[in-house]
Parts: sequence; C-alpha cells; structure tokens
Amino acid sequence: MTNLLDAESHFAFGENWQSFARLLDDRRILEAENGMRRLFPEGELRGARFLDIGCGSGLSSLAAARLGAAEIEAIDIDANSVAATQQTLAKYAPSCPRRVGMRSVFDCERERGGRFDVVYSWGVLHHTGDMWRAIRIAATMVKPRGYLAIAIYRKTPLCGFWTQEKAFYTKAPKPAQAVIRGIYKSVLALREWRHGRTLSALIREYHSSRGMDWSHDVHDWLGGYPYESASAESIRSFLGGLGLDVIREFSEPPGNGITGSGCDEFVALRRAA
Repeated sequence: MTNLLDAESHFAFGENWQSFARLLDDRRILEAENGMRRLFPEGELRGARFLDIGCGSGLSSLAAARLGAAEIEAIDIDANSVAATQQTLAKYAPSCPRRVGMRSVFDCERERGGRFDVVYSWGVLHHTGDMWRAIRIAATMVKPRGYLAIAIYRKTPLCGFWTQEKAFYTKAPKPAQAVIRGIYKSVLALREWRHGRTLSALIREYHSSRGMDWSHDVHDWLGGYPYESASAESIRSFLGGLGLDVIREFSEPPGNGITGSGCDEFVALRRAA
C-alpha cells in the first residue's frame, strides 16, 4: 500500500517550482506582494517571525520579507523547492535573516509552543497525505495573538475523480502527462468560449494571481497528489476548536468541480493564552 506521508509518493512539486523560479521578475514579485498584502492588509507582517510551510519557489517568503518580516523560516520536503527558495531569497532579499531547510510539517509536531507571529501555508497542507493533522500541527506553531494563513482546496462533487486523476498523473510518463494537459486545456478553452472569453486572454491576465504562471499552475493542479479538500465551514469549525478565530476569509461556492476545485483562503488569529 502506498504511504501518502512518504515524499516519494508525492508529485514532483519542487521540480515544477524550480522551473517557475527562473521566471521571477519585478512584476511577479510585486503581484506576490499584493497577494500577501490582501491577507495582511494592516501591516501585520512588519517585524514578524514568519514560517512558510511548503515554501515552493520561495516567492511567498520573499513577499513577506519585502513587506517587513523580521525573520523568515521556510521549510519544504522537496530538495528542489528548498534550493529554489534559497536562491530566490539570496537574490532578492539578501539582508533578511532566514533559515531554509528540508523539513515536513509533521517534523514540527515534536516542537512545543508557538514560536511564530505568522504561520503561512498556501495550497500545501491538502497535499501532505494527512491534511487535518497537518493543519493542527501548523496551528501549534502560532504564538498567542499570532496568525495562521492557509489555503485549502474547496470540496466539490468531483473531488473523488480529481484524486484518481492526480494519482495517475503523478506516476505517468511525461508524454502521457502532456496529453492530459492538452485535454485539460481544451476543456478550459471550451469553458472560456461559452462565457465569451478566450483562453489566450485568461493566460495573459493570469500573472495578476499572486505572481504565478499559468502553465506551471496547470501542471501543479493536474499532478497535485496527495489531494484532499474541505468545505469552508469545516475549516472554520476545525480552526475554532484549535483556539483560532478566522478574521479574514476568501471563499467561493464549491461549483461542480469540472475544471478543478480552487482554494479557499483563511487568515485566523490565535486567541490570547
């Protein structure tokens, strides 16, 4: 039986993020800052100790540094992601104190007491193989009156299908992956056409989404395994039971899930001790 907690069973996220990191420029970095400012509009990052769980390309850590974080700790289970984050921060935020290392969120379970003003994990904890445990551990890393920011795939009627697709795509040879990407892009093009839009327009405008790249995100979506999802209500309830109150939420109705599930975003404040 496949062990979903084993990194070997996961999609090669780091390879994808390392490729994306080569595309970083001032425009993408600015968009990433805007996305981070949307989550923390009141300057909460200034002077903060910031933990980035699943650091990927390092772009989110960089955005936090640019917005005044005093110290960055970035972790990922993929060596390519760790290397990409080290390179990104060294190039664009060389003076920000930082620690970047290859660790799992589950490695943090041994630690006691919250150490960070902000714990951030965007679109990561649902790929760990044990999402609810991962959220709980991330929450324990937050100081009293500190913040947890997470993005989690929303539950749709087709999440079962996407789980199977991602498991297949992760193990498929690259030519087969290319065929699946082609089919998926055709479905997206049809969706855009039905709404009087074009796929090329979607791709041109995509950079405004946190500074990300459309092609890399398509690959990430189709291969994002392990995969779990949750309703916004269940996330709010779970965080409340962990002593955190959601103070900002960016969520949408689940939809039918034909082209994907999308993420709901939550910023939660830990209650005072």
